[in-house]
Amino acid sequence: MKFNMPTCVNVLSPLSLVNSMDFVDAVRTFQESLPKINPEKWGWWEPLDRDFDSHDVQKLVPEGGHCETIYWQRKKRPKAEGSFAVRWCSRSPKVLDTHSNISFTVELGQVKQECLVAYLKNASVRSNADFALVDTLTPGYREFAVESGSAPYGERFMVVTHLLRHWLPDVFWGTVFGPAYVRFFGMERLLTAPAYVVEKLGPEMVYVQLTERIGDAIEDSVGLQVSRQLFKEHLRHDAFFLSGQGYDRLERGPIGDVFAVPTFELSADR
Repeated sequence: MKFNMPTCVNVLSPLSLVNSMDFVDAVRTFQESLPKINPEKWGWWEPLDRDFDSHDVQKLVPEGGHCETIYWQRKKRPKAEGSFAVRWCSRSPKVLDTHSNISFTVELGQVKQECLVAYLKNASVRSNADFALVDTLTPGYREFAVESGSAPYGERFMVVTHLLRHWLPDVFWGTVFGPAYVRFFGMERLLTAPAYVVEKLGPEMVYVQLTERIGDAIEDSVGLQVSRQLFKEHLRHDAFFLSGQGYDRLERGPIGDVFAVPTFELSADR
């Protein structure tokens, strides 16, 4: 599905979401926060030909009870698509397991900013997310997003654990720093950062919003970029990706040696 100005949300949680209770809670949190973009179709793989029943989300749980990644889409306005991705478990000692990743994309302006922000905060708290973001991918930012890995295909933001183990691609318009990053940067340092909003969501979780409006990504891209830079300079400069210093992450194993990164503590399945 194509979006002219893709506005994306990613929530990376240490929960595996394989447990049906956690998975269903994640779906219901989405439904309650963003009822206007409830899915129309879903599936465990393409084609997405199953009708989404908002009154019976237990249908998303396989018969065995262990949940799997589902993909969904909504073609009518406001159009949207996304996934509830369970943890990817590695069978190789050279590659580490991942967070679960709740993600979706909508068209800029078709969903109210306050609804997206409220969902981001709520979903992050409920899933104890290590990292979450909401931002709009614009043509002017696309080249850097591709290079830094936050939008690997240039179509939408897709931040994943394998990337965060090598570098933090950027600070986004709206960013949640969870336990791993609060311990890494320090709570006091985050709470004193220069941004339009800095809000403590929990003992080890902070929400940062760089400017007043997400539309600033288009209407005031220079101002937004200045805000990004000031924020990063306030924190550890060696944690954020720098143009020209990237490398082939597959050749470096699970953790790189160029940028400083936190240690993620993934939760055991319940």
